[in-house]
Amino acid sequence: MMGSLQSGLALLPAAAALVAVLGLRASGLTASVVALLVAVAVWLAGPFVPPAGVQAAHALADAGVLTALVAAMIVPGMMFVEATERTRSRQAIGGIVTALRLSPMRAGLLIAIGIGVFIESLTGMGVSLLVTVPMLAGMFDRRRAIGLALVGMSLMPWGALSISAHIGAKLASLPMPEMTAWISRISGPVAFMLPLLALMFLPAVRIGEVMLAVACGVALTAGIAGGASLFGIEIAGVIGGLAVIVLLALTAQSRAGLGRALAAPGLRPYAVLVAAVVAQKLAVVPLAARGIAPALATERVSFHVMTSPGVALIVATVLSALPAIDGALLRRVAMRAWRPVVSIACFMVSARLMIECGAMSALVTAMSGLGLWAALLAVILLGAIGGFATGSGVTGNALFMPSAAATGDSMGVMAMFAALQNGASGHVAMAALPVTAILLSALDKRIPDDDRTVMRLGLSLAAVHVVVLAASGAFWIWWTSR
Repeated sequence: MMGSLQSGLALLPAAAALVAVLGLRASGLTASVVALLVAVAVWLAGPFVPPAGVQAAHALADAGVLTALVAAMIVPGMMFVEATERTRSRQAIGGIVTALRLSPMRAGLLIAIGIGVFIESLTGMGVSLLVTVPMLAGMFDRRRAIGLALVGMSLMPWGALSISAHIGAKLASLPMPEMTAWISRISGPVAFMLPLLALMFLPAVRIGEVMLAVACGVALTAGIAGGASLFGIEIAGVIGGLAVIVLLALTAQSRAGLGRALAAPGLRPYAVLVAAVVAQKLAVVPLAARGIAPALATERVSFHVMTSPGVALIVATVLSALPAIDGALLRRVAMRAWRPVVSIACFMVSARLMIECGAMSALVTAMSGLGLWAALLAVILLGAIGGFATGSGVTGNALFMPSAAATGDSMGVMAMFAALQNGASGHVAMAALPVTAILLSALDKRIPDDDRTVMRLGLSLAAVHVVVLAASGAFWIWWTSR
């Protein structure tokens, strides 16, 4: 009993963040500071090993490298969004929907599962909601629009060029191809379910439209898996969303004007970004052979700069919106970026302190003693708590990926447990307060019931995602043990 209580100390930073967010309605930044203070208190109390300066030094150094890895994607991502704002991208995207003249049901699928997934996979940070929510609200009643927007946000593990997968692989000490393959296997069923979940918020659904939703699920899943295999996980979600867009465009009754809509200048930045990601992937190995492979590293973690999607984001921003880059824009980016970057840094230091003080080892020992099936559920639940408490799959991974990977390693399923942790954090983060706040801000003329509706629908969808992840993990345990 004492051992279980002691190992639970590793959960205190996440629990403190959860209380701050839900109980005190604190911001993500405040919650991250609270988590850090609790982690420091646990470290100083020394329940596992006596506190020492070298532990803090290691935690700060490792967190610095990992925060640089994330910041190198978040800051260029925000710069891309800000710089391309003047290209009228939102209007250009709306032009595609108008040109196809789809029924409300098909338009809902296109916006939520196609366009929403595509944009969020490229930009992250809830940017897709600023595009999809006004479009959906103009077509459906409030509850349907909110539900469809949340469904479109459910693929956060592939959001922002898969930042969470990159940080997850680093924290789990897994090769990126292995992590990518297992993320596709574990989270693929969630992707397949999304168009079917979207039907719950669409009016007058007939059997033919159910079959269309199934086809969209197949297209989304196949696009993600194929994109990850061919080009890397960075644009897997982009390819998946694009596959849904293509399917719905090909089955539309009219495509008059589609060519003109696709040629709109507002769409060019997205095309340039996709091309830049692919070009970067192809260039990494030749550049490394020439000795061009800058990296930040400690003895425990590393960040290879040329593999960061931030490089492609910077290139795409310069190529597609160079005139927009000025001092005012850089100041806006700095004002938007510092809060998430500081929040991530605090969560990173918290997690690394838990590792250095021995709390994470105790948690892994306790979880390993549960047995394979109970440990699977524990990893999923902890991942979900981390994602919901922090509002990000990245920070959810920062808190619990080391324990998930180590627990899986002790049972011979390390990569699978790492993918379960990544999926649980990302798929549940779509219901977290930072994400729902963006959704609410995109709604026109907010009413008192909006907050309750968003939270209820978000948590309901998150619960479905957790069940699907548990079933997916159970299947792969059975399959690999045959």
